[in-house]
Amino acid sequence: MQKSVVIQLVCLLPLLVLGCGGNTANVPVYTVHGAVKFNDKPMAGGGSIAFIPKNAQSGKTAGGEVKEDGTYTLSTYGDGDGSMAGEFRVVITQTVEEEPEIVPDGAGIAPKPTVIVPVKDRIPAKYSDYTASPLSAKVEPRSGNEINFALEPR
Repeated sequence: MQKSVVIQLVCLLPLLVLGCGGNTANVPVYTVHGAVKFNDKPMAGGGSIAFIPKNAQSGKTAGGEVKEDGTYTLSTYGDGDGSMAGEFRVVITQTVEEEPEIVPDGAGIAPKPTVIVPVKDRIPAKYSDYTASPLSAKVEPRSGNEINFALEPR
């Protein structure tokens, strides 16, 4: 996993851990997978995805990694177990730079990140706004929910 994806997941960790409060021990989850496309192609660079409940409900927020081929699988309690059922605002972040490896060279100059996604292939910032993302999804109380997203440039 790229370092910048790890950083994004760490930033989403409070949402994933806190969820919407309440007792989360007995909230069932259902498998969710899909793909994220931008301009009819898999979202370049990969990134992260989170399903944030629209309504007050017990349980944890589900999240996952968007792989470089645009596919994702949601996790709540364990790897790939899915999301609780309900209506969600969806937040997608994109990895556009790869963090350099820190190598002691004695120069005292920090290396710059490597750009891995050109500007023309970057998704708009609105999709990563956890309070106003225009994306939404409904997870049904059944296994095998497939939810795909086609992101637009504007």
